[in-house]
Amino acid sequence: MSAAATASVLEPVVRRVDAILEAFLAERRKEANAVDHRTAEPVEEIQRLVRAGGKRLRPACTYWGYRAAGGADGPEIWQAAAAVELLHTMALLHDDVMDADDERRGEPSARARQIAAAKDRGQADPERVGIAVAIVAGDLAAAFAEELFSTAGFPPDRQLAGTARLARMRLELALGAYLSVANLDVDPATVAYLKGGAYTVEGPVLLGAALAGGGPEVEEALRAFARPLGAAFQLLDDLADGDAAPGASRAEAAALVESSRAALVDPSLDRTAADTLDALATLVGSL
Repeated sequence: MSAAATASVLEPVVRRVDAILEAFLAERRKEANAVDHRTAEPVEEIQRLVRAGGKRLRPACTYWGYRAAGGADGPEIWQAAAAVELLHTMALLHDDVMDADDERRGEPSARARQIAAAKDRGQADPERVGIAVAIVAGDLAAAFAEELFSTAGFPPDRQLAGTARLARMRLELALGAYLSVANLDVDPATVAYLKGGAYTVEGPVLLGAALAGGGPEVEEALRAFARPLGAAFQLLDDLADGDAAPGASRAEAAALVESSRAALVDPSLDRTAADTLDALATLVGSL
């Protein structure tokens, strides 16, 4: 599959997810403005980050995990996928606070922008204010993700199974964030898994499968696909940031991607969806 064709697998996801988020966040902004027009700034920070771009890899994994498990296309799964992107938005807002980053997706981070705004207002401690507003925006993004997910409209048993999966993703995301800043003697592979792999590929794919009512065989097949791909994603991210362990290489990441793709031959997976997940794996390998 060509690079252009591989990249095109994300285009429908970006279009559908962004439309849902734009409408949902516009309503949340109206609610904030109804309280007082000056209170909408944290919601606007979420809107600004969503509009700044992003690959929407996590919603794509959610949607295609659902389809791989036999789920039929419908508004419910797109809403759930959009909720996963909002969870990611929370992580980015908080990461920029923890890492003191001034830029995100080519734009000023919420932290940096709110520090500047506090300076313009003449506040005594603008850095504290900017950090606090970015944290509030991240907390709101997490709350919005839960609201959007809980109202997706799946049958109660599947909604409950998906909620448990989403809770697991949030737990692992938080644990990974903690381990990334605490200087503890923890296996680097565990830290890498929790930091990115768990909620970038495996968590979303298994969340989608749970919403489709996928059984143990489907879950096992999708985990065999997702675990090495998540590791490859985090390794490539660490290599790009200069944080990779000594001796780590793109060749190692490529081998993980190939292991991931090999798992997709499992007959329990829907073939069309498996082919699309294969394209997603190829895309991750090119990052």
